[in-house]
Order: sequence, then C-alpha cells, then structure tokens
Amino acid sequence: MTEMPTPKTTPSNWWPTLAGYGVAILVAVGAILLALSYTASAAPAITPEVGPTAASSLNAGEVFPTIAPLSAEPVDPSTVFRLAEPDTVVQERGRVTIEKYTVVRGDTVFGIAAKFNLKPDTILWGNAELAENINLLKPGKELNILPIDGALRVVQAGDTLENIARVFHGNVDEIIAFAGNDLDPSDPQIKIGQNIIIPGGWRDTVTWSLPVVGRNNTVSGAGRSSEPGACNGNYSGPTGTFTFVWPANNHYLSGWDYNPNTHPGLDIAAGLGAPIYASDNGVVVFSGWSNYGYGQLIIIDHGNGWQTAYAHLSQINLGCGAAIYQGQLIGLAGSTGNSSGPHLHFEMRNDTYGRVNPWDFLR
Repeated sequence: MTEMPTPKTTPSNWWPTLAGYGVAILVAVGAILLALSYTASAAPAITPEVGPTAASSLNAGEVFPTIAPLSAEPVDPSTVFRLAEPDTVVQERGRVTIEKYTVVRGDTVFGIAAKFNLKPDTILWGNAELAENINLLKPGKELNILPIDGALRVVQAGDTLENIARVFHGNVDEIIAFAGNDLDPSDPQIKIGQNIIIPGGWRDTVTWSLPVVGRNNTVSGAGRSSEPGACNGNYSGPTGTFTFVWPANNHYLSGWDYNPNTHPGLDIAAGLGAPIYASDNGVVVFSGWSNYGYGQLIIIDHGNGWQTAYAHLSQINLGCGAAIYQGQLIGLAGSTGNSSGPHLHFEMRNDTYGRVNPWDFLR
C-alpha cells in the first residue's frame, strides 16, 4: 500500500486550534473559582479560643455564685484610698506672711533678694532703716522679708489706708485685696502696730549725708563740721580736666548700682586692699573717718565745680590739702563703715546738678 504523504500545516490552520485551547482554559478557571466560593460559604465560622472561665471550671452539680449588687448607700470617702504617686508635683501656695532673715557675713541686698525671689528694692522697702541708709546692712541684723515685691508700713497713729497708699505709691484696693494684710473688704480697719504690705509699693528716702566740703572754704552743712575726717582751711592745687577715669581696676559692680533715691553712687568691685585711684586732678578736702556710714573716706575737690568721693577704704594714703593727679593711688579698698563686704563706694557731685550718675561720666 502506498503511504499517503502528511499534509503541510500552514499558519492559518493554527487559529482554530488555539481558539479551542483558550476556551478550555477559561472554562477550567471558572470551575475552580466556583468551587472555592462554595467551599468558603459552606465552612463553619471559626471561633477564637479563649482560656478557661470560672463557669467552665465548675464541677458537676456546682452552681456558679451570683455577684451581689452595689450598695445604694454613698461611699465613705475615708475608706477610699489612692496609691501615692512618687512623681506627683505638689503646687506651693504663694506666701502671704513676712519672714525674718538674719544677715550673715558676705551678704548683700542683691544676694538676699535673690534667695527669696524678690527685687533688691523690696528688701529696702521692707526695712525702713535700710531705705534711708543701706550701709546699715551688716551681720547679725534681722530683716523683714516680704512675701511679694512691694513695701511695708507699720501702722502709726493717724495713718489711714489712703495716706499709706499715697506715701508708698500704692493702690488702696490692692492693699485691701492682699490676703497677707488680713483686711475685711467690707470694713477695712487698721490698727497701730499692724503690718501693712503695699503690693508694688515704694517710698521716698532721705538723701545720704555725704560731707559737703570745698577747697576754698571749711566744712559746711548742719552737723557736718564734727566729722573726724573733715579738712579745714583754704587749699590750692591742680584743676580737673573734666574727664573722669575709673577709680579701680575693675570696671563693674559688686553691689548697688546708682539710684538717685536710695543709692547716689556705684558699689564698684574691689577686693580687700585693692588699689584705689583718683578719678581726676584735684585737692583732698576730706581724709579720714565719716560718721555717716562711709567709714574711711576721701573726697577730692577738682576745682571746676566737681567733687568725687571714695568710701569704705581700708587705708588712706593722702591727707587734707594734698594735691592729687588723675590715676594717682590714693588708698586701698576695704569694708569700713556700714559695709557688708570689701568694695569701693564711689560718688560724683557737681555744684550745679548735685549728685550725678557716674555711669554718664566714667571712661
């Protein structure tokens, strides 16, 4: 028998075959998806396992106990406790009473004020004698420490709240409202000897009694001629240059700044025995002890309407009438007089303007 030859397949003969394969595949995939959907819907829900409960742990015949309902009676607060939280911050109430503080060696008004978070002026206004002469601050002195910034008035005969407010630049309503004054808002009566705190208050003070001395005349002023360091007689000598240099090596303060009402000078930093220099040319018109808190004091008259004063010295190198030139050594720093530590108290005075702020002139 003769073998029949195999017909040659052309590309056009493949298309029916490929189409048949595609249909078969689609039918198979659809059947699989249908089977998976049926299985998921028929499967039982899965319940998460939990640990054994009190009810499941009961033995046969036992009854699960019932929970008693809460009492309708109010709970006694004394029977309720809360564990202490070690990190709990307890808010401090503001102080409203006056504390006492005893000055120790090395204390300054600035340092004391900082200890109690007060302004330095409040230390003055809380202690009347310091307000008139802050050099009275010395070890052993007991001070009133006010609870807030302001001033203190110990009620005297004839005082009224209106008068106190006016003298201390305060406000009557604020005085009454301050809890530390313990005043009845409906009938604010005050009595002699009572402490009254004036919130934000301050008061005018007495000017320091620096000796008034000139090179061409004797000590002047009531009560000033008896000063031990006063110089008598007419003196001649160098005239100032109208320029003023720093009288100490340090050009910064260690205490009080200039205040025309309470401290008409600068407390310049200077250790015990530090050199003190003449700020300008002139003649010494006061050399020695001052009874008004300055201790060992030198005053130089510059012959042009200006004078400079150098207080609390431990040593004085020049006597009355001595000619002095700018920058010349005149003494050593100390803590004599009413002073709580070594420094130089420096003042400037002009015949026309009185005491002036040294910051405006030192260079």
